[in-house]
Amino acid sequence: MPAAAALKQNVNNKEYFQSPKNNSYNNKLVHQGFRIKKVVLGILDTEAKKKGISLSNMVNKILENHVTCDMYFEELGFILVSKDFLRKVFGRIEEEDVQKYLIEDNRELGLIAAKEYMPYFYSESSGDTLVQFLDKWFCRFQCHQHRVDNDNNYNRRHYFIVNHDINMNFSIALKAFLETLIEPIIKRPVNFNNLTQNAISFSFET
Repeated sequence: MPAAAALKQNVNNKEYFQSPKNNSYNNKLVHQGFRIKKVVLGILDTEAKKKGISLSNMVNKILENHVTCDMYFEELGFILVSKDFLRKVFGRIEEEDVQKYLIEDNRELGLIAAKEYMPYFYSESSGDTLVQFLDKWFCRFQCHQHRVDNDNNYNRRHYFIVNHDINMNFSIALKAFLETLIEPIIKRPVNFNNLTQNAISFSFET
């Protein structure tokens, strides 16, 4: 497929998933037969059990991410970078420069994400679309967990743990980025529970 035609198809796919008139169709399930390698099916089944969802739900999420998530990140100019490279870059930032450059720069990037990246994925920025965006974005990290506390009748609290396995400076940068991405949308502070060399955990209400 020519590059121009491929880009047009990507835009059409995005518009289809974002269009309110197609919401009733987006969740409609259809039966379709595929031939899948036995070992792949076994791995998917194991992962589905770990997450407490059905195999069908697991496969559906993977396919949906492929047609809605991967192509969007590519269009936005995201590139793959090795963790070794990030360790070296973030490891060279001196302690006195963390506040001056690392935190300030990533706060600015968080605002850009809220104003430009979120609207690219969703027609409106809300607590629900924010959570969906974070789930898509964090899938590109080493691993992440997302738990929802539904005990509150008025608000839901979302708990995230993101494992990046880079270093503390990266955790500090990610915290600054998330603060300015999340707080303007939910109109509440984000509670950061723990920052380590390898991971960051936080929660917020929607």
